[in-house]
Amino acid sequence: MTEYSRDEAYTLANSAAHRDYYDKWAKTYDQDFAEGTKYIYPQAICEILRVRSAARDLTIADIGCGTGLIGVHLHNRKWLIDGFDISAGMLEAASKKRVYRDLIRLDLKNEKDYPSILYSAVVSCGTFTLGHLGPDVLKKMLALCADKALCVIGVNLEHFETLGFQSTFNELHSQNKIENFEIISAPIYDKIENENSKKTLANLCIFNYCRIL
Repeated sequence: MTEYSRDEAYTLANSAAHRDYYDKWAKTYDQDFAEGTKYIYPQAICEILRVRSAARDLTIADIGCGTGLIGVHLHNRKWLIDGFDISAGMLEAASKKRVYRDLIRLDLKNEKDYPSILYSAVVSCGTFTLGHLGPDVLKKMLALCADKALCVIGVNLEHFETLGFQSTFNELHSQNKIENFEIISAPIYDKIENENSKKTLANLCIFNYCRIL
């Protein structure tokens, strides 16, 4: 039995704890978690990006890329994908999949460390969940978006409701910073017990970012 688990990860208190925990879990994460729980969340996000994107060429920021589960599904010759994660161990595991242009270690809470590059699409799966990052960091993350960037950001449903993500999106919309906002509900896992639990569902938040000059 693995030493690491989703439920334990939900209890982590700060950036350092997340970094250290995922550094240790990285080598077995795909087997322990992605395969063991039938984790279908990344595929749902990737399918929305494919359907909604009118551009043939995209530069994509994969926020909280982990071991590269989204990168594997998005990889093609026309799209360039950079992965961001706080864990060096996770980034090392992602590098072995050879689907990213660049992998960048970043604590999303630290705005001063953000790179200057702007992306035409931003995706995130598993970063905005219980015990992880909240809507304040989501607003900071938008600094990576080019004007009209297509964003598909997954937020655990319980986390979405508890931390008030909807009010943050309402604020961004009222400030004309996002447009075409839509939420699609999706299961995080394939056929698990208590599948109607808010912990096992995600709100896939879809919008275009408006860079106000």
